[in-house]
Amino acid sequence: MSSASEKREIDVIIEMMEIYINSILYKRKLYPEAIFRIRKAYNIPVYVSIYTALNDYIAQALKAARELIRNGKMRRLEVIIFKEQENPMESYVFDLNYGGTVSETDANLSVFEEELRKSLLALDARMKDLKSVSNQADLKFKIMLHTTKLAYVKIGNNPRLQSFPFVQETAAQEADEKSKIELLPVLQTSRVGINVFVEEYGAV
Repeated sequence: MSSASEKREIDVIIEMMEIYINSILYKRKLYPEAIFRIRKAYNIPVYVSIYTALNDYIAQALKAARELIRNGKMRRLEVIIFKEQENPMESYVFDLNYGGTVSETDANLSVFEEELRKSLLALDARMKDLKSVSNQADLKFKIMLHTTKLAYVKIGNNPRLQSFPFVQETAAQEADEKSKIELLPVLQTSRVGINVFVEEYGAV
């Protein structure tokens, strides 16, 4: 794959993550509606934040994600919603698999983008069975990137990525009950397969 087509693929993947993160924060009402504006993406309206502090945080996370994806070292990105950090309520997961068959049949990523468009249009319906969190006060979220130990050490020493807080996760106890709802079926670019789903924790 040429470096230009590789960059195009990664750009589309990062844009997809940015749109989804903004959509999740908007639809789960973690921030006031007034900080979101409508813009067009994939020929449909999507909500994006105009709040500088929030946008900076998301941008720094996605800058690190871009570097990890470019090196094939990011396993998943999670958007975790919580009230107390040790008790997550929901986790929106972007699962990446680099072991797929390389295919050049979607060189312009038109199939990928069409599937993504349909997924965003169906997002409300797919999220309707989630427990409401709009009555919860002081909800927070964080973005977590899962990678290998070697990549964690390497990227933690990268001066361009110093503004994103990298920590080594300790082994967490698995929640007793977790339901999983698919938000986006597996999409395959020539570089990576991506699956998006939400895990809802039983303790909500």
